[in-house]
Amino acid sequence: MISRRLVRIKALQALYSFQQGNSVSDFDWAHLTVDQITPLDKSKENLSACVCQSHDFFLFLLDLPYQLSQHLIEKRAIEKSKYFPDTAKIRDLSLLDRMPLIKHLHIAIGKVENPQFPFVWSELSKQFDTWYEWMNEWEFVRDISIFDDPSFDQQQVFLEEFYASLFETREAFFDALSEYYPSWGDDELYTTREIEKTLQGATENGYVPISDSPTKNTEEIEMALLLFGITAKNNQVFEAQVAEITDNWDPSRIAVMDMLIIKLALAEFLYFPTIPPKVTINEYLEITKNYSTPNSSRFVNGVLDKLRIVLDEQGLIKKIGRGLREK
Repeated sequence: MISRRLVRIKALQALYSFQQGNSVSDFDWAHLTVDQITPLDKSKENLSACVCQSHDFFLFLLDLPYQLSQHLIEKRAIEKSKYFPDTAKIRDLSLLDRMPLIKHLHIAIGKVENPQFPFVWSELSKQFDTWYEWMNEWEFVRDISIFDDPSFDQQQVFLEEFYASLFETREAFFDALSEYYPSWGDDELYTTREIEKTLQGATENGYVPISDSPTKNTEEIEMALLLFGITAKNNQVFEAQVAEITDNWDPSRIAVMDMLIIKLALAEFLYFPTIPPKVTINEYLEITKNYSTPNSSRFVNGVLDKLRIVLDEQGLIKKIGRGLREK
C-alpha cells in the first residue's frame, strides 16, 4: 500500500505543477468552462498515474534479484563454453539461482495485473555487471556463497542485506535509478520500506505479500485526488484563512511551496474527518523539511498551529472517531 506521506507528496507536486500552468484564482468552480476542465482533468490523470507508478517501481525493484540472476545465467553459460572453464567462477555466478525465494518474488510480481507496466529492465541491464562486482565485495555474499542450498531464513537475510547495501552504500545505484525514474528521490523511503516488509512477510511455501496496483477506487488514489481537488477549489478561501492569522505576512509573499503545504493541511483539517490535526501537522512538517527552504519548517508549524486553534474555536474542524478531537 502506498504510504499516506507519499500520497501527500504526490498531491503537493501535482498542485505545484497545476498552479504553474494555470491561474487557479481565475477558475469559476461553479461554472467551469471546457478550457478549464481540460487542464484540471489532465492534472488529476497525471496525479493518479504518479501514485500508480510508485507502486509499479516498487515491483520493478523487487524483481531486481531475479533479473540479475538471469543475466548471470548467461555469463555462466559463456564461462562453461570455454575450453578451460573456471569452476569457481561458475559456482559464484550461480549464487542467485540457488535461491528459490528470488523465483517466488518474480512469480508473485507477475501475478499483479497491470497491462501498462511502464518499466523494463533492459534499459538498466548495462548496469548489471557493475552491480554484480559490488556484490562480490560484500562479506555477507561471501558468507552465503559456501552453501549449495541456502535455507529460507538465509535467503531472506541475504536479500534484505542485498537491498540495504545497494540503497545505503552505493550512490551510483541511487543515481542510476534517479536517471531512469525521476521520482525515485520522492519514492525511495516508501519503496525501501515496502521491499523490506515484503521480504519479511514472505513464506517458505512461496507466499509473497504483494498488494495489487492502485486503481481509481483505492484509498491512495481517492485521497490524492481529494487533496488535490479540495485544495485547488478552495484556493482563495484558504488564502483568506491564512491571511487572518498571519498579521505581518501578505499571503502573496509566502513561499509558493510553503503556501501549498499550508493549503493541503487546511484541506485535511476541514475535509478529512478521520485524520487527527496533529497527524496532519506532523506529516506536513516532515514534507516541508524536504521540499521547501531550510527556515520554512518553523514558519509552517506556527501557521498550522494557529490555524488549528482558530478553526477549532470556530467549530470548523469536525473529526470523528475516538481521540480525534485534539486541543
